[in-house]
Amino acid sequence: MVLVASHCGSGGGATPAAASGDCCEIAPNPSLPAGMGSIVVRYPGGASSTRIDVYAAGDASKSIDSDYGDASLLLAPGTYDVTVGGRRVPGVSVQAGHDTRIRAGVLHVHATEGTRIDVVDSNGEALASDYGEGLYGLPIGTVLVEVAGQREPALIEDGEVTEF
Repeated sequence: MVLVASHCGSGGGATPAAASGDCCEIAPNPSLPAGMGSIVVRYPGGASSTRIDVYAAGDASKSIDSDYGDASLLLAPGTYDVTVGGRRVPGVSVQAGHDTRIRAGVLHVHATEGTRIDVVDSNGEALASDYGEGLYGLPIGTVLVEVAGQREPALIEDGEVTEF
């Protein structure tokens, strides 16, 4: 499995990073306070309980900011690492006067109430676990869904709900 989580920076310019596989899109936002930018995460289908954490690039010891669900986090320009639903998106570039939207989707797992569901990254790192039906907001790319000891891949696509 190959995880799609490439660097979001667009080489210092203001051109959106919209090529397939890029984790982010950068767009001007004149309503932001002077000298500030933002990281934006929006989910289709209402995965409102998903946690987002922002870290200084390369430092996962303490988050700079966090929120749940759809979020717009105001930050100084720079490069950050962001976790969405427990999945790390490295090298997210924030520019003054711009929104950096992390491309995300929702994994909708259908299962009975007593069925344990584990969502893991392609490297085996646990992202989420629960019992029964659930909605999981995640950055784009492939994750593995484990049910009753069996793992199956699920592709998370930008702005889409992946049914499993």
